[in-house]
Amino acid sequence: MYDLLEVAGLEVYLVNPTHVKSVPGRRKDDKLDCRWLQKLHKFGLLSASFRPHSDDRPLQSLQRQRTRLVRLAADEMRRMQQALDVMNVRIHKALSDLGGVTGMRIVRAIVQGVHDPATLASYRDPRCACSPAELQAALTGHYLPHQVLALQQALARYDLQASQIAALDTAMEAALCALIPLDDAEIARQVAATSTPAPLGKHAPAFPVMSSLILLTGKDATIIPGIAAPSALALQALLGRDFTKWPTSKHFTSHITLAPVQKISGGKVLRSGTRPGTHPAAVIFKQAAAAVTRTDTALGAYYRQLAIHVGRGKALTATARKIAVQYYTLMREGREYVEIGAQQYEERYRQRQIASLTKRAAKLGLTVTSAA
Repeated sequence: MYDLLEVAGLEVYLVNPTHVKSVPGRRKDDKLDCRWLQKLHKFGLLSASFRPHSDDRPLQSLQRQRTRLVRLAADEMRRMQQALDVMNVRIHKALSDLGGVTGMRIVRAIVQGVHDPATLASYRDPRCACSPAELQAALTGHYLPHQVLALQQALARYDLQASQIAALDTAMEAALCALIPLDDAEIARQVAATSTPAPLGKHAPAFPVMSSLILLTGKDATIIPGIAAPSALALQALLGRDFTKWPTSKHFTSHITLAPVQKISGGKVLRSGTRPGTHPAAVIFKQAAAAVTRTDTALGAYYRQLAIHVGRGKALTATARKIAVQYYTLMREGREYVEIGAQQYEERYRQRQIASLTKRAAKLGLTVTSAA
């Protein structure tokens, strides 16, 4: 219905009923919600929910479908591990990743009927950290026919989903190129001239993501710590290109459920935290925050300093909000993130603490002096 009305030339408002509920003036005996909504809209009291531009929605739909397929592929990987556990084959305990080169070689050999541990261990990749003797011991098990069949079917579904993800990558690359205001030949030439390769990873997109995104937006989101090329592509698909729909970074972080909200009743704070529900973009920013927790960056130092006082969970959410603000600033204003490092951040934090103590001491008629 939204698309049909939009094609007809109407400005469509998709309204959250939670916002309408807080508007005063409606009596309990009012029966027609449509008249009440019409009255609110007449006076400009309805706020439209965010929805990307119609040109950006194909990319958003493809990204959502890709996320679902990646989750389904992870489920099939767990089913393969379960079948191997029942057969007492502990290859996924010896290897860091069953979906790696060595793991998939051995799983495909087991499905094809090779059950000798020494033969299976010979499929080990030279880069594998596990020794051949440890790998052979992990492959010594009881290969039950019905569990081998379960392993075969899970592998077939995994391969099917991998092929579908590859097809979606091709469609997403075409959708990105369609948004860039250049012809295909010029896009291919500029992408080939840039030095941003395709991202690495098991289910990473198989095309140079950042080259296309830089041509589209003119900004490189990967300069923000924690945000890699797949994350930048997902954020572009979810949030679009028009960040003027959020007047400030506070509006933006509130939209993606990363801003703190206080529930006050009778002047007393009953609850303080983020709104219920999790926006898909908030998940990406939290993953980015988790990636910087141990890094020597200012964001990493901020997380570690805050985790001491409020705990890891709240500190992770607060760090994710900081990353979201940096992303909004980059996309809205074009101001790039400048890394100052953990040492300089800690020094600034120390100076703020000294200034705060000096101010408090001055109110008590005391002075703060530095130790020798």
